[in-house]
Amino acid sequence: MNSEKIKQLLNLTVKNIFRRKVRSFLTVLSVVIGITAVIALILLSTGLFNSVESMFETFGTNTIFVIPSTFGGGRTGDFSNLSTRTATEQQLTDRDLQNLERLPEIDKAFGYSYKMSSIEFRREEKFQLNAFISEKDFDEVIDLMGLELREGTSIQGQTSRKIVVGPYFADHFFERKVEVGNRIKVDGYDFRVVGILESVGNVQDDSQIYTSLEVGRSLFGIGERLEQIMLRIDDREDIEYAKERVERRLERDHEEDTFIVITSQQILNMIQMVLNMLTVVLVAIALISVVVGSIGIMNSIYTSVLERIKEIGILKSIGAKISDIVFIFLVESVVLSLIGGIIGIGLGYGIAKLVEYYAITKGFDMFIIVLTPQIVLLAMGLSLFVGVIAGIFPSKKASKLKPVDALRNIF
Repeated sequence: MNSEKIKQLLNLTVKNIFRRKVRSFLTVLSVVIGITAVIALILLSTGLFNSVESMFETFGTNTIFVIPSTFGGGRTGDFSNLSTRTATEQQLTDRDLQNLERLPEIDKAFGYSYKMSSIEFRREEKFQLNAFISEKDFDEVIDLMGLELREGTSIQGQTSRKIVVGPYFADHFFERKVEVGNRIKVDGYDFRVVGILESVGNVQDDSQIYTSLEVGRSLFGIGERLEQIMLRIDDREDIEYAKERVERRLERDHEEDTFIVITSQQILNMIQMVLNMLTVVLVAIALISVVVGSIGIMNSIYTSVLERIKEIGILKSIGAKISDIVFIFLVESVVLSLIGGIIGIGLGYGIAKLVEYYAITKGFDMFIIVLTPQIVLLAMGLSLFVGVIAGIFPSKKASKLKPVDALRNIF
């Protein structure tokens, strides 16, 4: 098939598409819906994972978390590398923190506790999570967690009633903004706000308040209990080996099945696995719309064949080959599908960006939507596949018509 013939057949195909504008529009719309759903779901799931990954990047790959287990244990599936320790009575203490810090693989160990506290500011009372961090480690811990001060100072070296708050807590938690120097009541005790942190992109962390562990123990009676220990491993050490050493050291002082010992990479891998499974399920549901779209295209091309029987007869009588007839209707199907794919990509991206905007207005600044070339190619490839599959059968049916029968308008 020479270039001149291809040009003529393409011109014939395009004229037919514009000649039946309403049907072409409805056919394109059926593809648009499916591609829009697929693209929007892929972009949203990718954006969600990237935001989670960004949060964990602040900890690095050389961080181990030790948490008392109170939810039951067991090993299942790909979680076999996750050491589960289960008990309801055992607690981490300062002694555990000191013992773990002595391990040669451990570069630094930090312990902290949490407590849900009553917060009162300007006669308005709410409840919020209070994190207790040792005054001697405060700067290192917030740096490791990727936090920075927006204004004011930290509570490093402070053993008095001073407190650092997140940006959402300062700006939106109460009717009036909380500023550096303001006094708030925490469980009935007066504290002075000395610092406000920069936003990390999610409301929960940005609403948290931070108090000296020493002050928390003297005022709130939390004792030597630690809710969590965070360990920074020497970069020269194997983190899996270091994790095993941590487990063995804890088992000297506690019963087995007492703690969760997990690396930051393991947590990220688990979250990724869950999000991937969710994405597969949602995209599979969205692909139903794509199948419906392909059926719509097939129905449209079949209808076009029925309407153009005489035209097919004339073309075949003047020497058009089977491949020429197939080309006309197959290209029509592919063109309609690709147009729907392009529009679907734009709409899917637009919907995802609207969700991103809504998330940002609610304080989730780390939720960012990025349309990559790979996603565009995936959508266009899917559109092309749908167009070919939906157009191949009607076009073959048209190509098999005998000129005499076609001219007699017999299908």
